[in-house]
Amino acid sequence: MQTSVIRQRVADFLKQHAPFDILSEADLLELAGSGKVKFHQSEEYVVRQNGPKPPFIWVIQQGRVELIDEGTSGERLCDVIGEGDIVGLDQFDGDGSCRYSARTANDVILYGVAAAVFESLIDRYPDVKRFLAAHFSISSSQGFKRTSWLEAAAPPSEFLVARSNGGDASVSFTTRSAIQEMLRLRSEEILITPAGPVLTASDLALFCNHNPARMIAILRGAKSLAEIKPLLPQCERMIREALAEPGDAGDCCRIAAEVQCAIAEACIRMAEDTVKQRGIAASSIPCCWVLFGASGRGDSAFPGLPTIAAVYDDSGETTVRDTIYYAAVVGETANQFYACGLIGPGDHWPEGVQPSMPLSEWMKFFEETIRNPIAYDLYARREFFDLSPLAGEERILRQLQGHIQAELEVYQAAVALLANDTLANLPPMTFFQGLVLDLEGGQHEGFDIAETVIAPLSNAARVFALAKRNLARANTLERFEQAALDYPESAALLREAAEAFRIGLYYQAFSDGARINPAKLAKFDQTLLKTAFASIQRFLEFTVSTMVPDL
Repeated sequence: MQTSVIRQRVADFLKQHAPFDILSEADLLELAGSGKVKFHQSEEYVVRQNGPKPPFIWVIQQGRVELIDEGTSGERLCDVIGEGDIVGLDQFDGDGSCRYSARTANDVILYGVAAAVFESLIDRYPDVKRFLAAHFSISSSQGFKRTSWLEAAAPPSEFLVARSNGGDASVSFTTRSAIQEMLRLRSEEILITPAGPVLTASDLALFCNHNPARMIAILRGAKSLAEIKPLLPQCERMIREALAEPGDAGDCCRIAAEVQCAIAEACIRMAEDTVKQRGIAASSIPCCWVLFGASGRGDSAFPGLPTIAAVYDDSGETTVRDTIYYAAVVGETANQFYACGLIGPGDHWPEGVQPSMPLSEWMKFFEETIRNPIAYDLYARREFFDLSPLAGEERILRQLQGHIQAELEVYQAAVALLANDTLANLPPMTFFQGLVLDLEGGQHEGFDIAETVIAPLSNAARVFALAKRNLARANTLERFEQAALDYPESAALLREAAEAFRIGLYYQAFSDGARINPAKLAKFDQTLLKTAFASIQRFLEFTVSTMVPDL
């Protein structure tokens, strides 16, 4: 009778916590009856790092347990867990050994359940499998139950052949790949194979219910704000419906970047017309319009206020009129951005740079930054190393990029300083009882995911690009892909960092601003973010040890 009471009490507790909350009553009782109750005083070990598979998994009923990495350099606190959290799940991944030591921080009561019984539930309950996937790897997206329209079934090849009046019928493609190709080519129609048939954006929209290529074409060709403002909410809705899980973040950023570029091109054109109407004569000197920072990287899930500048060629004779013209166009373009509804943190122009400067001044700006990074505050200027062409003559930007590459080749200390500065903003250590615990032990109600997840990763990815003098690939996810090729021995770590970046973008998109309150997150979301934090910490340590000499 006593055993039955204890089993029911354990079952009642387990069903309050994931992943046990989805089990049937019968399975829950079987699980509860398979183990035992255990008490630990403070500073006792539940499991030891690298130890063999334990016969039980332990659910914390009361108290606090610390997960410790007992490395050669000493102990490092990796996580703090409490009521409802589980010790011993590592046995279901890899070789099953314990990744960390679990040590009690106060008096702790544990409910143990047989590992073999729990393992039998994994294949029978998809939610249990999703829970474990989030615990083991940030690359898993199985916990997200929404479906992106990017995953919609593509039009049948027979349909396209009939619509195109011919072509190769043996077509294999996806909606996602078709959208990616249309964005790359900036076209509303593509050839599925060299021999056809043709796929139009309109035909594709019949099956996926969205037409980003057409939307972007309309924005790029807009001649007034009235053509832009009503489409911005539609663009945001389209992207939100595409962003079903972190794996969609890269494609959503591509759509948002193309939307932003299309609006920027239209606003520049309208600004030029307005400036001419004011009687300011147009300049005959070539110019390249350049995006900087997050705009240059294309790292935002939604279109926002871009950081844009005019770089005009002063290799020949220039006049005051040229300076006045480009300054006026830049100013009016900013007015157009605000008027059409683009929002964001606004432009940040550090001392020594303006949104309209001749090429020689831009070269000087990067020269002084790279040659004397401390005096000219490299940290404040780091975002300007992310630059990509928007409109105008791209040769001007290529000339500037070549100059930056040459400077970095000679003055290499700048890259090491940027690597060291990636530690300026670190992710939280963990969540505990609805609060955020930082690495110093401080407790907070929330954290800024842009500052502690997205920024550290984009800053570190920039370091790897600049170390290889690679200014062509500005996008953070593309930088991670390239870094994985450049450092194949650390490719797994770099790919984990890329997944952490996608997770950051995903949760930022669905947060109130950039601030996350863990008390409002489900257990799966908390687990996935905590796994991302650990990956980011490892990656930043790798960045510094790789890029900073004598560390």
